[in-house]
Amino acid sequence: MAGVEYLLWGLFGGFAVEGLEFAGAIRRSGKWPWKEPHEIVPLIVSVIIRLLVGGGLAAAAGAAQQINGPFGALAIGVAAPLIIEQLTSQISLTGATGGTLPLVGASAERAADPAGGGDAG
Repeated sequence: MAGVEYLLWGLFGGFAVEGLEFAGAIRRSGKWPWKEPHEIVPLIVSVIIRLLVGGGLAAAAGAAQQINGPFGALAIGVAAPLIIEQLTSQISLTGATGGTLPLVGASAERAADPAGGGDAG
């Protein structure tokens, strides 16, 4: 399987997740999942980023011969956010001066609350 095929299957995996989330948001609210027209652009940008990350991971895994076939690439596209989260939690991030870079997103939340208890209220 060529690298482009892995990329496309990874893109489809990301699209499947995003599409199902979008459909669920429409079903829950009975309308589009944005309140103002200007909210559409950030939504589209976030979806594009998600698709590119899923496709890129699938292409990289395929090039490294870590997966074999379309289903593996599709699964990587679906699981891309979890894969990135796991990779970043295993890597010590240090800057050029030796200082530790700040964590963002779910990794930062786990660092702030290692017990994972969330809000008590």
